Amino acid sequence: MPATIRTFQEADVNCYHCGFVSGVARVDRGAPNSAMTYLAHGSDTEVPLRDHKQLRCARCDGPTYFDAFQARTLMVTSGLFDDQPRRGRPPKRLQQQRGAA
Repeated sequence: MPATIRTFQEADVNCYHCGFVSGVARVDRGAPNSAMTYLAHGSDTEVPLRDHKQLRCARCDGPTYFDAFQARTLMVTSGLFDDQPRRGRPPKRLQQQRGAA
């Protein structure tokens, strides 16, 4: 499985009332302008964001705004090196698994 590189524009979602950063808004490069996702603070799941005016602050339920968008690059390497044999002495957990079997 090759590594995938994701390039997107990212901005913090700030509250007008309390200044709390609720999460980040992301727009993928090469996607239409309406294809925006929202990643809440402390979450791992991005959800599609259709209307940014409906997005409210997680702390005080106040109106939010997007801070300046910045270019970001994310390299996803999950599972990239799991199947390849490695050189050297195997880890102790693998030795214990092989010894128990």
